[in-house]
Amino acid sequence: MSLLAKRALSVRSAYAPRLGPRREIYYISDITGVPQLWRFDGHVHDMVLPWEERVSEYRVADDGTLAFTSDVAGDERWRLYVLEGEEAAPVSAEGVNSLGAWSPDSQKLAFTSTRDDQQNFHLYLYDRATRSIAKLAEIPGINVVEEWSEVGLFVTHYETNLESAILLYRGGEVRELTKRSPDTMSLSPRYIGGGKLLYLTNEGWEHMGVAQMDLTTGSWKYLIQLDRDVEFFDVWGSYLVFSLNEEGSSGLYMMHMPSGLTHKIATPRGVVTSLQYREGLILFSLSSINRGHEVYIHQGGALRQLTRSPRFGLQLESLPDPESVWYVSHDGRKIQANIYKPPGAARGVVVYLHGGPESQDRPELKPLVLALLMSGFVVAAPNYRGSAGFGKSFLRLDDLDKRWDAIKDVEAFARWLTAEGIAKAKPCVMGGSYGGYLTLMALATAPDLWACGVEIAGIFNLVTFLERTAPWRRRYREAEYGSLDRHRDLLLQLSPATYVDKITAPLLAVHGANDIRVPIHEAEQLAKRLGELGREVKLLVLPDEGHVITKVENRVKVYTEVLKFVERHQVY
Repeated sequence: MSLLAKRALSVRSAYAPRLGPRREIYYISDITGVPQLWRFDGHVHDMVLPWEERVSEYRVADDGTLAFTSDVAGDERWRLYVLEGEEAAPVSAEGVNSLGAWSPDSQKLAFTSTRDDQQNFHLYLYDRATRSIAKLAEIPGINVVEEWSEVGLFVTHYETNLESAILLYRGGEVRELTKRSPDTMSLSPRYIGGGKLLYLTNEGWEHMGVAQMDLTTGSWKYLIQLDRDVEFFDVWGSYLVFSLNEEGSSGLYMMHMPSGLTHKIATPRGVVTSLQYREGLILFSLSSINRGHEVYIHQGGALRQLTRSPRFGLQLESLPDPESVWYVSHDGRKIQANIYKPPGAARGVVVYLHGGPESQDRPELKPLVLALLMSGFVVAAPNYRGSAGFGKSFLRLDDLDKRWDAIKDVEAFARWLTAEGIAKAKPCVMGGSYGGYLTLMALATAPDLWACGVEIAGIFNLVTFLERTAPWRRRYREAEYGSLDRHRDLLLQLSPATYVDKITAPLLAVHGANDIRVPIHEAEQLAKRLGELGREVKLLVLPDEGHVITKVENRVKVYTEVLKFVERHQVY
């Protein structure tokens, strides 16, 4: 493998900035090889504390106290810690824990957890003075504490991955503020005073917008309602800052709420991954395939890049911006895709399938895609039915037996690539998680189209996957794929396991041993069956990773094998 590819796999990232009480800026960086919490005091960047495992989320109290979550060996069983002086005190190590908001006086921390119930994230309160935990409310399902204001605790409740509502906890009672509907998501509440709440919703609309609610009357209206999704927003004073999903890239805007006057803030092309607006300072992280994933500050009309993560000599700017294209699928529906081109002559094509499925391929930094590009491959990434970013009706187009249409979208894309002359030989197909599932289905349902396949943490059998996935995830995945009780036959019909004998292309499977989303049993079944059929298959197991490869040393080691595999089987 070329040195360029190794450099691409080693590129570091910085993201999730937050402002501290003394105007210090916190963020997460994997500069050490593992995502850790960092702080910039205006002069020096430094790690907040020595920590071996990755940090996922963190919150800064008004007095500067830090709370954060971390897991062990990628198992995604997030443990909750509070940094008190020099000590990282464990708060909740049982179950899976989700941050969370500090009380206005910085003395209490609200969070949700499965510590007492494997299937539900109930609401808890940690008291710093007594170092004790009390259960505030039992709320079924997945719940996330978003904000603690003078009117109470605001919580987003997820009924399914595509249906959520905002709850208010106050005085021992939980009140539902937004109505539940199979077609509505309401989330990210932000109290702005005067009995007014801002939040994201797509109620009665195809796309996510910003709405304002009067908490006294319950009446609401859209402040921002467009033909594209609002991703993030934040408020300071009379100004609202928000980002829009503009055919994959992000646009950053500022609106004067009293007048509605709005202007666009100039940023590099990429995807906004977090956003905070405090004291006239806009903090955001932006990810781009040819600029990296970095933290930025916008203040007084000027944009400043705060972090510059190591690139190991790689000239990211040599990569052209990806091209957005539309192709016609099997039934005449138009599907959007991104075409990433290498800096020089192409030596082959890899079809890259995103996960989710409620996700979207966007022009952000993806180390494996970057390494493929630097190795001379065109990467072609379709946003098949069920992808986000194209309205909630499009999201529903792969539910249950409609999943066949998403599978056919991938086949149609491979044929389009050939017809357009982009693929001059059979492409390879690869994807992770749901993208791994689609990779297997593509190899099985159109075996003559593919030179090879790479599946990472993918689903082989939808029945065994649902039986073994983490208990709190099952009902949400059943809403997408089908119920074990009512749709078992359909689940089997849509499982790669049913068609495994049709897979003839060489396959490389990668899986983390500690994966609680898609347990490693899926990869073990796949490798065993293909081996029995005499097919070329190799299984790489990562003993210290879960669903996502987060350690840079593992990324380099494993993705190097992926690149060698593709180079061996993809001949232009």
